[in-house]
Amino acid sequence: MHSRENMTTLNQKKNVWENILNAYVLIAILIVVSAVVTYVVPAGTYERVVDAVTNKTVIDPQSFQFVENTPVGVMDTLLSIPRGMQEAGSIIFFVFIVAGAFEVLNRTGFTEAFVNVTLRKFAGKEKILFPIVVTVLSFFAATMGMAEEVVIFIPILLALSKSLGYDELVAAGLAYCGIRAGHINGMMNPFNVGIAQSFAELPLYSGLWYRSIWCVITIAATSVILWRYAVKIKADPTKSLMYGVNQDWDTVDLRQLENSKFTRTHKILGVALLAVFALIIFGVMKYGWYLDEIAALFLAFGVAVGLIARFQVSDIAEQFLSGARSVLAGALVIGMARGILVVLQEGQIIDTIVYYAAELLSGTPKVIAANGMYVFQWLLNLIIPSGSAQAATTMPIMTPIADVLGINRQVAVTAFHYGDGVTNLLTPACGPLMTCIALAKVPYIKWLKWVVPMLIAWTLIGFAAVTGAQLINLGPF
Repeated sequence: MHSRENMTTLNQKKNVWENILNAYVLIAILIVVSAVVTYVVPAGTYERVVDAVTNKTVIDPQSFQFVENTPVGVMDTLLSIPRGMQEAGSIIFFVFIVAGAFEVLNRTGFTEAFVNVTLRKFAGKEKILFPIVVTVLSFFAATMGMAEEVVIFIPILLALSKSLGYDELVAAGLAYCGIRAGHINGMMNPFNVGIAQSFAELPLYSGLWYRSIWCVITIAATSVILWRYAVKIKADPTKSLMYGVNQDWDTVDLRQLENSKFTRTHKILGVALLAVFALIIFGVMKYGWYLDEIAALFLAFGVAVGLIARFQVSDIAEQFLSGARSVLAGALVIGMARGILVVLQEGQIIDTIVYYAAELLSGTPKVIAANGMYVFQWLLNLIIPSGSAQAATTMPIMTPIADVLGINRQVAVTAFHYGDGVTNLLTPACGPLMTCIALAKVPYIKWLKWVVPMLIAWTLIGFAAVTGAQLINLGPF
């Protein structure tokens, strides 16, 4: 009797915490806390100048000064949410359009047929599928800095994951962790390592051999963690963190999936989809395309899919709207999370945080200082998840600190790109993360619980990589 009452009490407490950690509630709490912090932390600013080498706006490390406090009041705190929605508008509408386009594609039966073909090809070989997907996506991130674009893989990975007996978290994990595994190691990523090395006046992409070794280690660790979870929930679906959450997926008729055939129309649609992917890669690398251009391309793709499948025009529009509606809640979280950064910027305390961190690191032993840089970047990334923005904010300061402490600038860059990437696994301020889980229909609190082992593993990899870089004096200087 007592044990049953205790179990009921535990379940009630669990439900209370899950309600508190609802994405909207959690972000609202963080916005309020950020506003309160603006009353405690003094405002300060660095002067921004245009770097002659990189032509980027950077901080002058000698220019910090405290300024009159601009604490964020109640009204401005409330306004941070609609302002965040406005600033993240391109990301929000990107999610709507991609979801709409893939809904049209799904209605043609393409996804089911593609998954059926893949299942037959990898029958009994699912174990090799995980490292293949992670490696391919890591390559995209490590070479051309792919981040937001990962969402284009979500619908297919989602269908594939469910058909193999896994859940939405496996699909989101394969896509997002696959991309981020390449991102945190930098390799030849122009948006984090490329910019950071330019600010540090290092040869572009120097130290590639060292980053490549750790990239392989990260891919292996990521694949193992994903595979262990997948095997566990396939053996016992009730152990899935998503068990009972998305009932529409729970009732998928896999027998119908097995009977689906890859028709001539599906083959044409497959070629069209590959052409879109290729065009995105070309546009990003050649013309610097970003969300708006990619969204426009998917808008055209969705319409083209409907016409190729001979849908009525009104049906195409309705399917687009259906896809957009399915990700409405998750898409709005993206804009709300942007409100955190809005508050911190209006309170003028981000530069102050950077200044105090720089002061704290001065005078410590080299290994500790190098890892201190990593920890600082790790924490700062929670509020500045953009690699290029973080590089412009911190590298002009970390570079002279490294010089004073006798630490190679390459080590400082290593600390930067690991710190820049790891906490993108959980920070709600990271647009690609919130976009990814929105399309996969994964509640933020479920993702937060699931990603802890990955976060711990990647954090330890970061410490090991930075420590190793310092011990071997990774250079050239």
